[in-house]
Amino acid sequence: MTRVNRIAVAAGAAGALGALAAAGRGVNESMGGVPVGARLERVRRSPQWDGRKFRNRLEAPVGIPANQREAMARFLRDSDARKPGVDIPLLREVIDRPRDELAVSWLGHACAVIDVDGLRVLLDPVWSQRCSPTQRVGPRRLHPQPVTLPELGQVDVVVISHDHYDHLDMDTVKTLATTTSAVFLVPLGIGAHLERWGVGGDRVVELDWDESYVVGSVTFTCVEAQHFSGRGLRRDGTLWGSWVVAGRTGRVFFSGDTGYFPGYDAIGRTHGDFDVALMAVGAYDPAWASIHLNPEEAVQATVDLGGAPVLVPIHWCTFTLAPHPWAEPIERLLVSGTDAGVRSYVPRLGERVVPSVGLPSQPEWWRAPST
Repeated sequence: MTRVNRIAVAAGAAGALGALAAAGRGVNESMGGVPVGARLERVRRSPQWDGRKFRNRLEAPVGIPANQREAMARFLRDSDARKPGVDIPLLREVIDRPRDELAVSWLGHACAVIDVDGLRVLLDPVWSQRCSPTQRVGPRRLHPQPVTLPELGQVDVVVISHDHYDHLDMDTVKTLATTTSAVFLVPLGIGAHLERWGVGGDRVVELDWDESYVVGSVTFTCVEAQHFSGRGLRRDGTLWGSWVVAGRTGRVFFSGDTGYFPGYDAIGRTHGDFDVALMAVGAYDPAWASIHLNPEEAVQATVDLGGAPVLVPIHWCTFTLAPHPWAEPIERLLVSGTDAGVRSYVPRLGERVVPSVGLPSQPEWWRAPST
C-alpha cells in the first residue's frame, strides 16, 4: 500500500491516530491484543503472511492518484451533503425469528443479522455511539441502533470481517461475551483482541482464507477480500476477509470491507448460488479505490458471483467516513444494478428480508419527500 493510500484510508480506521491524541482512559484496551503462542504460529503459517504482516494477493493500484490535501479537501467540502436529509426509519422486525426460512436484517453500516437453519448469526456488530478507540471523539452515529442487543435474543454465532473500529467494537464484544454463549468466527489474529476483552478462548475460532467451520447445519467460510487491518499504529497484523454463510435454508455472501478484485467468480463457483449478497457500497473515495468498493463495483462483484442473489447494500448510512454525499451510494447502486440486471433491495434498518417469499416494493426511504 502506498503512502498516499495509508493516509487516505485513515478514515476507514475510524480516525484512530487523531482519536489517540484526544482520548482518555480505555484506549490501550480498545487496541486489543497481539497474537502469541498457538495463535501466532497459525498466523505465521498463513500463505497471506509475508513474515512481517498480512498482504493482499493482488497489490491493486490506487484508482486515481490523490494526496492527503486533496482527500481532506473533498471531505471538508459540502459537509451538509454527508448528513441524512430524512428521518432514518428504524424497524423492529429483526426481533421476530423465522423457523424454517432464510432471513436477513440490516442494522446499519456493516452490522446485520442472518437467521439460517434456526441459528441467529450476527455480523460485524457495533452498538457503540462512535466507531473509535474512545467514545470521546471519532465518527458518531447518524442514527440509533433499531434494537438493543438484549432484544436480539439468543445469538448463536458472531462473525467478524476485520478489526477496524467500524467493524469490531470492543464494548459490543464485551456485552456479547457476558450475555450470550455465541461462538466468534474471525480471521487469523483477531482472537487475541477478543480474549483480551473477555471472550473465552474456547469460543473463538480463527480462520484463514478458504477455511471453514460448521455450526449446526451451517458452514461458515472465510474467503478472500482486498483490504487491510489495524487498530493503531501497527498495520496488517491481523487478517481480513469476506464470509460465505451456507445452510439448508439458504446461502449468503457477506463482503465485509473490500475493494474489487478478480476473484468473485471463483468464490461463486466454489460456494454455489447465493440467495443474498450483502455488499459494501459506501465509504469510497478515489484515494482508496483499491480497498473500498464503490456502488458500480459492488454490482459487478455480485454479477461475478453468479446466480441471481439479491444485492442488499451495506457499509453506508450510519457513520460519515468518506467525502461522498450520504445517499449517493444508493442512487448510484440502483442505476448500476438496473443496467446490469441485478436485483437489489435497500431495506430499512431492522427490516427482515426473506428472499423465499419475494421482495416487497422498494420504499425510497432515503429520499426526501418531493414538495
